[in-house]
Amino acid sequence: MLTIDADAHVIECEKTWDYLEGDERRYRPVSISVDMPTGKKHDYWFIGGRMIGGRDNIGKDTSQESRELANIDSRLHHMDEIGTAVQVLYPTLFLRPVTDNPKIELALCHSYNRWMADIWSKAKERLRWAVQLPLMTMDKALDELRWSQGHGACAVFMRGLETKHTLHDAYFFPLYEEAGRLNMPIGIHSGIGHFGVNEALGGEPFRVAKLIVIGGFHSMILNGIPERFPKLRIGAIEVAAQWVPYLVHDLNLRFPKLAGKEAKPDVLRGSSQLFVACQTDDDLPYVLKYAGDNSLMIGSDYGHADNASELLALKRLKENGDIDAKVIDKILYTNPAKFYGLDAD
Repeated sequence: MLTIDADAHVIECEKTWDYLEGDERRYRPVSISVDMPTGKKHDYWFIGGRMIGGRDNIGKDTSQESRELANIDSRLHHMDEIGTAVQVLYPTLFLRPVTDNPKIELALCHSYNRWMADIWSKAKERLRWAVQLPLMTMDKALDELRWSQGHGACAVFMRGLETKHTLHDAYFFPLYEEAGRLNMPIGIHSGIGHFGVNEALGGEPFRVAKLIVIGGFHSMILNGIPERFPKLRIGAIEVAAQWVPYLVHDLNLRFPKLAGKEAKPDVLRGSSQLFVACQTDDDLPYVLKYAGDNSLMIGSDYGHADNASELLALKRLKENGDIDAKVIDKILYTNPAKFYGLDAD
């Protein structure tokens, strides 16, 4: 049985920024290592006058050449060892706000996306990726979306809060329309794209990276984004799935309070547009009652070292025996293939 890792990562490195062109080169991130009072070193990117963290979230169960995709054969060999046919790659640096300068954002996105496209060109059947868009400049974002769709991207990477807009804001409607037309889903990944909120909450991962994604997913459903854009698929990535019953209950309390809305007990079960990436430690039999067996998928968080990282997640799901084998096959392959449009390749 083929398996698709719905959430793997790449760790940005110096090579990532070699695709900057012309005047963009003045925005090249500079790697900095800082000696902390604890005696440990912390690694940062210096971008536009800010020290941006995240370079220390590195899984010790993966090699540097695999994490950074400096050696693609090494990554593919490791995927074979852990039983993964396809990985969908999400960024690491961009899980947090990086800049509030549109020109810097555009330059970094341009270079990152061409780096990922270059990687994809060497392993087209096995390494797909989520495009990083310059969302402060929507016309450029749409150009980048169209370019990436022809160069191996199979999703749009978004965080729970982007720029200064909630995910159901009309500002994003042109993106959702075009993404639906191009068969490119929105992967709302654990993370935040707003300096102020991130700093106000102290950068605490659960509140700023997890709950804000669940809230963004909720707001898109509540405000009718799936109905407005029927070709658009939306997924909540790397926030587990234990919250799904709560979300369904809450939506059904709120739907009747909105004009023309009725309760939808099967809001996830009955949808072909909504997806959630679960974890093996979720109470999946309980979650499945609310999510149904057509919306769940699973990722390994390959390359990272946080609580969502589980390199053998796909293999362990098969082995735990708590779920019917046909449902497991859907979670491991059928559902992520539908979400990422890989069943149409």
